[in-house]
Amino acid sequence: MPTSTRASPRSRISNDPKASVAAFIGTDKTREQQVPIIDALTNNNGGFFQVNMPNRGVLAGVPDDVVAELPAWIDCTGVHPLQPTPLPKKIMLEQTWPKIIEMERELEAFKTGDRSMLLFNALTSPQTRTYEQAVAVLDDLLAMEGHEEMAAHFAGPRAEDSPALRVDKPAQAQAADD
Repeated sequence: MPTSTRASPRSRISNDPKASVAAFIGTDKTREQQVPIIDALTNNNGGFFQVNMPNRGVLAGVPDDVVAELPAWIDCTGVHPLQPTPLPKKIMLEQTWPKIIEMERELEAFKTGDRSMLLFNALTSPQTRTYEQAVAVLDDLLAMEGHEEMAAHFAGPRAEDSPALRVDKPAQAQAADD
């Protein structure tokens, strides 16, 4: 099957040192910020942007290694994060720190292959209605084609294989099932 009609001109332009890329793609500035950021870094057309970067002391109360979306001035000398007003304690307690803890749990699960930590994350999802649903979703996810490496990595203890990981139904729920 022939290549798309746009692929052919791109190929010609990339192989022709006299070709004008601007004539092909246009000179209108994009509304996406990637191009203006590249322009700021390479041509010193500095500007203010929101960028994802390691915190490194910018947001008070957030660990340095946590990547956050931060305001920054960008020019040919680099990315210069701006110090925002500290977040209110209520936001830190109810939103920021819980997200950091969730992120740390996910990272620890990945680093250790601890399947029970994945299960915990599934159980804390607002979409999860029951323990059995969380186990089934996790099992189905790990059994999907293309996830063999992930399944092997998280082949550690399963809830049904370890009494310490199993959450038994309350007596009333068990009686209702019988």
